[in-house]
Amino acid sequence: MPELVTILAALIAGAVSLVAITLSKEQKISEFRQAWIDALRADLASFLSSARAFARAMDARNVHGVESKDPGKTLFTLEKVGEIRATAAESYYRIKLRLNPGEADHKELLRLLWQAIDDQNAVLKGDGAVQRDVLAAVDRAADFAGPVLKAEWKRVKEGEKPYRSIRVSATIIVVLALLAFVLMWGREGKKTTQSVEPTAPSGRASP
Repeated sequence: MPELVTILAALIAGAVSLVAITLSKEQKISEFRQAWIDALRADLASFLSSARAFARAMDARNVHGVESKDPGKTLFTLEKVGEIRATAAESYYRIKLRLNPGEADHKELLRLLWQAIDDQNAVLKGDGAVQRDVLAAVDRAADFAGPVLKAEWKRVKEGEKPYRSIRVSATIIVVLALLAFVLMWGREGKKTTQSVEPTAPSGRASP
């Protein structure tokens, strides 16, 4: 009995230690993932706003040209348009490096973002696309990005799947070990009580 209690105690201590280590590591990973989500959100905002600015710039060029002297008209030179596209391209590649192409939703988001870039190129080349095509592509990407960010945030709240499994398994081990300990303790106590009970006299002694 003492040996078994020692084994159970060691098992419980090991499981509790494993849970503590797992929680500590999971907390650190959650912090990194939260920082990753914040950076991804910032890059998406930069890309989408730049893509919309490109569409607006090209529309302004078509309407006002680049020679107007009216101060109320915003003029966009090709140099300015190039700066906007450079910002969008830089943001796109930061996003691409952050996302996992092995995950279906990440892959689809990258496809939608690239569609916006492809439409930009088509507008510049006069290859059939117009500004509203760029805006439509931007809106589709923005609509799809929301659920992707939400899913990543949900993963942060719930924890990484491998660590959840370890935590659950360790908790089950602790509960089972405690239950076994309580059962053995109760059985041992019952045996001890029976061993100390006085023996009833078999008859009255003769005078």
